[in-house]
Amino acid sequence: MKLNKKLTAISAVALMGIAPFASKTVQAADVSITKTTMHNSAVYDKNGKNTGKTYSSYQKITVDPDTVEINGSQYYKLTGKNQYIKATNIDGVKRTVEHNAYVYATSTRRANSKLVKKGTTIVTYGGSYKFKNGKRYYRVGGPAKQYVKVANLGDVVKDKDTNSTTNTAQEETTITVSYPYNVNIYDGKGNVVQKKVKLGTKFITDRREITSFVNQFPAGMTKDGLYRIKGTDHWILAADVKAERKLPLHDYNTEHYSYINFIKDTDVYDAKGNILDPNGNGQRITKQLGDIKVNKLLYIWLPKKNKAELFYHLVGKSFYATKGEWSAITVKDGYVKADDVKYSMGIKLTPSNTPEEAKSAYEANQATSAVVNSNN
Repeated sequence: MKLNKKLTAISAVALMGIAPFASKTVQAADVSITKTTMHNSAVYDKNGKNTGKTYSSYQKITVDPDTVEINGSQYYKLTGKNQYIKATNIDGVKRTVEHNAYVYATSTRRANSKLVKKGTTIVTYGGSYKFKNGKRYYRVGGPAKQYVKVANLGDVVKDKDTNSTTNTAQEETTITVSYPYNVNIYDGKGNVVQKKVKLGTKFITDRREITSFVNQFPAGMTKDGLYRIKGTDHWILAADVKAERKLPLHDYNTEHYSYINFIKDTDVYDAKGNILDPNGNGQRITKQLGDIKVNKLLYIWLPKKNKAELFYHLVGKSFYATKGEWSAITVKDGYVKADDVKYSMGIKLTPSNTPEEAKSAYEANQATSAVVNSNN
C-alpha cells in the first residue's frame, strides 16, 4: 500500500474540532476561497433543484466564503455561478464511533490494521455508499478514498453553541512534502504518529498554527507553525512542506487563553475570597516580567469588604514570591484581583457570573457550613 494511503487512513480517525457555523442568505460575495470536494457532489440551483451536473471527489472549486441556507440545508455557492453544493460534501460532519471499527479501502480490504476505538470522534463526508456486500459506508479522510461502516457510527454531533453540524472553516489548501529527510506527522499532543513521510506526498490542510506543543521542537523550527491535515487532529511542520497558498498563521495560546502581567506585588486569593499565604510568612506574588496565563474572569464575594470584586483565575500553580531569593509561592487554585494586574494579550474574557450571584454563592456556603457545625 502506498504511504499516503496509510497515512490518510490513520489521520481520518483523529479527533477534530468543528468551527462555529452561521447561516447566511443567498448573496453575492466580494471574495472567494478554494475548497475541495470530499465526496461526489450534485450541483443545485438557488432554489435547491438538482441541475443534473456533478463534481467528482477531491476536485478543487472556487466558492463564496460563507454558506447559504436553501430549504433548511447548508450549501456553498460557486463564485460567479448559479451553482450550489452541499456543505457536508466539502466540510463534512462529526460522528461518534459507537462500536470499535476499522477504516476500509474497499468493501473487502482494510486501509490498515489500526482499530478505531469506541468513543472516538471522526469526520464523515456526504451521504453513505452501498457496497457490493450490501453494507453501507461513510467516506472519511483524503486524498485516498477510505470508508467506515455506517453501522459502527452514531448520529451527527452538533456544535453546542450554534446547533450546527458543518465545519465551515474558510482556510484550505494543498501541501506537498518538500523536505527529503525525516518528515513526521504529529498528533494533537505532539506525539509522532507517522515517521519518514515520503517526499512529494500531498495532503489537504485546513489550518496553519503555532500549536500548543511547539515547545518540544528546537527553537526556529516552528516559526512558520504547523499545518493541520483536513479532517484530523494530525499536524506536519510548515518547514517540511510547500503549500499551494500560505494560510494565515494562528497561535493556539493567544486564541484559547488570556494573559495578564503582574504590574506590582500581588495578593493571591482562594475561591472563597481569602488571601492565601501557604508559606505562612506573608508572601505575595512579586511584580515580574512575562505573560501569565489565565482562563476565567469572575466575581468573588469578599466578606470583609462586604462586596464582590472581579478576579482572574490563574492557570499556573507556582509563581515568584516577594520574600527570599528565588523563593516561590505555590497554590492549587489561585485567583488575583483584576484591578491588581494588567491584561496583556489573548482572548478578552468576560465575567462568568454577576456580583449578585457571587454574593448568593457565598451566603449559600455560609448556610451550609452553619448546618454542618450545628450537627457536630
